[in-house]
Amino acid sequence: MRLSNRNVSGAIANANKQGLMKLSRIAAAVATSTASLLIMSSVPASAAPAPQCLKTRLNDSGYTDHLTVRNTCKTNQRVKVVLAFARDGACRSIAAGRSSNWKWSYPGRFDRLERC
Repeated sequence: MRLSNRNVSGAIANANKQGLMKLSRIAAAVATSTASLLIMSSVPASAAPAPQCLKTRLNDSGYTDHLTVRNTCKTNQRVKVVLAFARDGACRSIAAGRSSNWKWSYPGRFDRLERC
């Protein structure tokens, strides 16, 4: 069987088209999966704001920031400091009527206090 240039060109074009379609489907699946992971990773499941009976005092006047959290609640509170541009503080338990101190360096910036 003899193939003409036209038949070979048509077969190559068809293979390229099928390959591009398959590649497009793979790219769409990867993009959808990536978007789903980004959405799920940016919304913490258990993040709840700290109660208002936790009072904060921030000193951010130097290279190192200092935060004091005073627990004026009637019960012990377990909280962590959430920072922008730096790693969040570890969860700590603060007894009723007591305080806890955190510190971090620039470029970290205090964002909020969350329950653990």
